Amino acid sequence: MFEWKDEYACGIKRIDDEHQKLFEIGQSIYELAVNENHVDYFGDILNLIDDLKEYTVYHFEDEEKIMQMYDYPGYSEQKRVHDKFIEKIESLDLDEMDEDIQKSILNILDFVYNWISSHILGMDLKIKDYFDELKLSRLKNSK
Repeated sequence: MFEWKDEYACGIKRIDDEHQKLFEIGQSIYELAVNENHVDYFGDILNLIDDLKEYTVYHFEDEEKIMQMYDYPGYSEQKRVHDKFIEKIESLDLDEMDEDIQKSILNILDFVYNWISSHILGMDLKIKDYFDELKLSRLKNSK
């Protein structure tokens, strides 16, 4: 389900690599969600959620540093959306998850997949456009 597609690439290797890592974490969640042989995987879920939280914070900080370095005009909006995602992930009710693990995993999976896909396609690709404009501008100015 969490398959990286070329259309997600923003052309900045570091950001693309980090996005791919988010997809890998999402795929891990998916594999747990559909694994019928797992008897008790609540501990695994907690580990994956922690991985997701930690890596998301790392990625957002890294992406925001790059945006600030190049005076990206959409930085404030990106930061706001990133903070909102982190808040959502941090507010997951782990007690509720223990009640119906399968349903909880699928809900998290749905949220993460939709968020990552729409965020990359809707916001992060604008970073690519901005960087492309910067490159063109620098080329024109160097002639």
